Amino acid sequence: MALRSTPRAVALLAAPVLAATLLGAGHAAADASTIGSDGYVHVAPNGVVLGVDPYYPKDGNGGYDVSDYTLALDYSPYWGTLRGKATIKAVTTQDLSRFNLDLRGMTVRSVRVNGAPAAFTRVGEHELVITPSALLPSGADFTVEVGYDGVPRPLYTSRGWTGWVDTGDSAVAMGAPRAAMTWFPVNGTEVDKATMHVAVTVPTGWSVVGNGVQASDVPGSGRHTVTWAEETPLAPHATMLGIGRWQLDTITLADGTKAVNAYGPCALGLRAVGNRLPEVREFLDPLLWGYPQSASGTLFLDRNTAYTHGAQGRPVLGANATVEDLVYATAYQWWGASLTHKMWKDVLLVEGFSRYAVWLWDEAKNGVDLDARYRGLVERGDAAFWARRLIDPGAGREFAPTTKAVLMVHALRKTLGDDLFFQVMAGFPIINQQGNQNWHDWELYVDAVAQRELTGFYHAWLEGAVIPPAEFLYPTAP
Repeated sequence: MALRSTPRAVALLAAPVLAATLLGAGHAAADASTIGSDGYVHVAPNGVVLGVDPYYPKDGNGGYDVSDYTLALDYSPYWGTLRGKATIKAVTTQDLSRFNLDLRGMTVRSVRVNGAPAAFTRVGEHELVITPSALLPSGADFTVEVGYDGVPRPLYTSRGWTGWVDTGDSAVAMGAPRAAMTWFPVNGTEVDKATMHVAVTVPTGWSVVGNGVQASDVPGSGRHTVTWAEETPLAPHATMLGIGRWQLDTITLADGTKAVNAYGPCALGLRAVGNRLPEVREFLDPLLWGYPQSASGTLFLDRNTAYTHGAQGRPVLGANATVEDLVYATAYQWWGASLTHKMWKDVLLVEGFSRYAVWLWDEAKNGVDLDARYRGLVERGDAAFWARRLIDPGAGREFAPTTKAVLMVHALRKTLGDDLFFQVMAGFPIINQQGNQNWHDWELYVDAVAQRELTGFYHAWLEGAVIPPAEFLYPTAP
């Protein structure tokens, strides 16, 4: 997608706002034991400290858990400017005299904690450091209000643009990793899931789509305010927002519920894809034991995208989308949005299974011989292909070994046999709805279901940097 330049808006917003003094008069004095960490520290269920995400150690923050984000946004399409107020409800997990939120770019105008002005400053690439006027005791509910504005900018990653992308005739916030911090202040770790309510004011003739369901559309003078509500907690990477001149279609699914598809002005030809959502859901719902989200539907852009984004309840597909992309995005609602990875080095766990759903679709709907497909991909894999480790592919290369991850899933199917395999594929997301897991958690679950010790398989496929031995490459079920 081409990014629109907005030089007038940049000039208009260039004057900096002086940050409040971090430890100003009347604000809680900070000591080390009451300062929330500036990166989310992962702790295993047994209490072992795993540390911060090695790929993005400053993403996420410690000392609190968010329960809800409520955003009031005002967007000017012709200038590309966004003015926002974020109201964040959270609970402390320790005594807090200081804590952080993640917000990249933008200008912060004000911060209030529990209604009282709070000191704040900006540090590094995206840290918004907040000092409330009084110590927040452990276990206390609290509310943060952040007023901010500016011209949101996306991040460029190995997958392409992620975050807020403005193309002139639309603005879409989507993608992974690290997209959410480009348009609202967030606790940017995937393990802190929260509900989300977004009200966006735009000119008449422009429309808005978001996660969840549309709660209201209130007209005004030349403008209107559209509110979307997602009551199922979601991870930061699973958020999305689309502002444009969308055509909204409501379709009925096989179970009688409604789904909303949105199309860009030049994407109406993709109705042939979007209208197959009932068929896709009818295929996946029994396979994965019941849809886990509160909403269903898709945003189809009128520009090509480098990848499909499986945003919770509202995936985003480009003009180059196919039915297979729709299958993947829908499967991602189980493996990706509901069951989410813990750290970004774990992302191929969910990516591999959601991509394998496309293989299952091709097998059932198109008569594809999956064993033949598997053998063909194995034979074409060179040393560089096999060198990519699934369990830790590297920062910026999180999604590079996706094809290898899908091959691993098929090899697991041949190892377990269909009965146990499909129990694993459906069962793991079901017992971890709206939760987070990593490769180790998955290994323990598979071993328990299979009643087998699969250490050799895991080592060869997840940690191996060469082609797996024949016994794990071409396994047979017992």
